[in-house]
This record gives sequence, structure tokens and C-alpha cells, in this order.
Amino acid sequence: MRPPTARVTGTAPFRWLFVLIATALLTVSASGCGALADEPDGSGGFASLHREGGFAGRWDRVTVYDDGALRIEHQGARASLARLTGQEMSRLRALLREAGFADLPRRSVSDIGGDRYVYRLTHRGHTITTDQSRRLGAVDEVIDLLDPRLAGGR
Repeated sequence: MRPPTARVTGTAPFRWLFVLIATALLTVSASGCGALADEPDGSGGFASLHREGGFAGRWDRVTVYDDGALRIEHQGARASLARLTGQEMSRLRALLREAGFADLPRRSVSDIGGDRYVYRLTHRGHTITTDQSRRLGAVDEVIDLLDPRLAGGR
């Protein structure tokens, strides 16, 4: 008597459908895991600005690397690369030094006006979340500097 062997049961079309679906799922999940081939070096970057909300409730993010390189991401789209000018990078560094993260509230978001953008600025382990309903000095200037880079994904 022969020992039983494992096999996929069902008719041939259903077996092929199973194989096709499994292959498609593996391909889609693997394609989102890699970084851009020409992505700047650095883990997490020098600073990042995440923006979400507005009427459409979408999100965008720009990551700034030490050399001024930018990685710009928009919900549902492939990331793109850009670069700050030397003057913009110098201004960003000065604003982040001036911001005084330790003295600011971690969250400054109004309960009024649900269609506003909410920004999350991260720099060296500090994160500030704001909708700009309350002025936060240099943090608002950083947002004003980086926010135009996010406008291209709409």
C-alpha cells in the first residue's frame, strides 16, 4: 500500500486561480517593502513633516536628510526625491535649533475646524503635532518652509 501524498484538491481551474491569487498577493506585498534605488542614505532622516486631513482626509510626508535631500510621499503614490537648496537647508537647521521643542506642547490641535490639516513635525526624537490654530513660532516657520514641497501630490 502506498502512503498518502499531499495534493491540492479541486478542479484544475480552481487550482490555477489559487496559484494566481497567491502569486499576486506575494508580488504586491513585496513591492511595497523596498526603498527607492536612489534613496539618500540615512535612517529616518534629519527631520520629517507629516501632513494629514483637509477635506479629502489624505496624508503626505516629506523627510529631510542631512545633505538636504528630500523624500516626498503622498498617499497612494510612489515616493519622489528632491533637494533643498543650501540656503533652505541652512534656514531649516536654524529654525529647528530655535524651535525649543522641550518648551512646546507635544500636541496643539483645536477641537474646532475639523477640515484643517494636522502636521506632525519630528526632529531628533522630538515630535510636535499642530494644526497651526495656535502659533508655535519657529515650528510654524518650518511647516511654512516644507509644506510647499507636499503640494505636488494633489
